[in-house]
Amino acid sequence: MSIFNTKRMAALSKKGIFKYITYGIGEIILVVIGILIAVNINNKNQERNAQKKLQSYLQVYQQDLEQDTLVVGQVLKYVDDRKEFFKLFLSDTVTAQTYQKNLEGFGLVLSYSPFKLQKKGINLLENYVNDNETEQDTLISRILTNYRAFDNLLVETNERIGDDIDNNLLYFKENEPWIADLLMGRISNPDMLTYFLSDSYRARLAIHSTLIYGNLEPMLKGLQKYNKETLEMLNKRLEE
Repeated sequence: MSIFNTKRMAALSKKGIFKYITYGIGEIILVVIGILIAVNINNKNQERNAQKKLQSYLQVYQQDLEQDTLVVGQVLKYVDDRKEFFKLFLSDTVTAQTYQKNLEGFGLVLSYSPFKLQKKGINLLENYVNDNETEQDTLISRILTNYRAFDNLLVETNERIGDDIDNNLLYFKENEPWIADLLMGRISNPDMLTYFLSDSYRARLAIHSTLIYGNLEPMLKGLQKYNKETLEMLNKRLEE
């Protein structure tokens, strides 16, 4: 009888251990499932917050793009308004009377309206991509790639035009005493008209015209086309 009771207690003990182990495994599984659910919820929250942040950054860039589009349009108009003067004063028929009737001709190689692209929105998007590694987003990739390209072109073109204007001013300062009269709006000096009718000045005018109409204008038209296309894409994206 004693031996039988011992065997029975052992069997019961084994069943208790088995139940305990089963219960313990069940608890672990529930904990793991709970953790997975919590991680999934947290990931979804983070993704939702990231999307909201991206949405706000795209709205800032949209505002920048609208401002850039407005400014580019103004610069293109300024450039276009001066185009006929460049053609006129580069022609073989230009005379002293041409300058006297069109005073704009005296300042063609001395003035320009440079500008820079807005940077607030693009900086936010670049930081977002660096933090989230999401440049694979087609729209963001397009924005960053094209912005970098146009910004580099614009900076380089502005520098070349600015350098040309500085060189012209330096030449006038060191070689033409009448430059003070010109800058003060006095154009009666005969030496001034002689110079503006010379081949030397015509060469300077041709170089400046090439920088404006061979480099700047085509680039700005390309930028304006890109801006309008991207604004359409942004509007559609932000409405979703």
